[in-house]
Amino acid sequence: MEALKVMIRIEKKWQVKLICLFVAIVLWFAIIGEQNPMSEGSYTVPVVVENLNSRYIASDVPRSVYVRLAGPRNTIINVDPSMIKAYVDLGEVKEGVSEVPIHVEIPAGTELKKQGTVRASIRVDLYAVKEIAVKPRLRGQLTNTSYVKQIAVLPEKVTISGAARLLRQVDKAIVEVTLPEGAESFTAMAPVKLVRANDTRVDGVTITPWQSSVAITIGHDGVSKEVPVVVHMQGNLPAGIQQSDFEVTPKTVTIRGAENTIVPFAQLDLPPIHVTGRGDNKRWQVDIPFANGLTVIPNTVHITLRKNES
Repeated sequence: MEALKVMIRIEKKWQVKLICLFVAIVLWFAIIGEQNPMSEGSYTVPVVVENLNSRYIASDVPRSVYVRLAGPRNTIINVDPSMIKAYVDLGEVKEGVSEVPIHVEIPAGTELKKQGTVRASIRVDLYAVKEIAVKPRLRGQLTNTSYVKQIAVLPEKVTISGAARLLRQVDKAIVEVTLPEGAESFTAMAPVKLVRANDTRVDGVTITPWQSSVAITIGHDGVSKEVPVVVHMQGNLPAGIQQSDFEVTPKTVTIRGAENTIVPFAQLDLPPIHVTGRGDNKRWQVDIPFANGLTVIPNTVHITLRKNES
């Protein structure tokens, strides 16, 4: 009987101890939770492209994606945006526009609560590279007797690279230089600009190098002469269109230079203009190529298709 009472007391002590242990564990978690509560953090993460075939180039890829993470405060505090990875996998895409998911990899111990953009429409094009000559385009006016005696562009050619469809739109590479009033000979650095036949800019193409040095030699005591502009079309004209249907504006230009350079000019013949495949263009701009010792005012003309195609 006495032994039974002892066993009961021991059993009750163990029950009390287990209860105390359970309470201690609960209190420990409560205290730890108060010291390191759940928290959230917001991050802007750059989006990278993975597994894209080297024959292709991708455009319209989101630059970044907004991400919100949740986790213990101490963990969230130590999360740096560089620890989060956002990417699009283009290993299976083909040329054209594809909608692909934006994948996000997050640090251990965190939970992804929100992702700003989950899918993106990305354009994939064939990658192309080519060289193109750089042509100077002068802005501004010189005095009545001053003229551009010589222009030297360095480098004379640049390499352009990017989507093949964009490179096909490039008609010329130009570098624009403004002639200051009363200018003497000078050298200037200017960015290279790619333009279409209608003189609108082509963006989204990489230019290497992206700028050129232009050295301009100014001559003085020049003479001026007004001459007609003659434009020659080359290639297959659209059906029903003749060369006489193209109008040149202006019809005459002023040429200026040394007297012995000016005298032989009865007219200004522009290089042949290629019109094959340009049936949809009703107007485009043509730069008058610079010839050393000769300034042409203005140095661009516009070609307009006057006849209505039917």
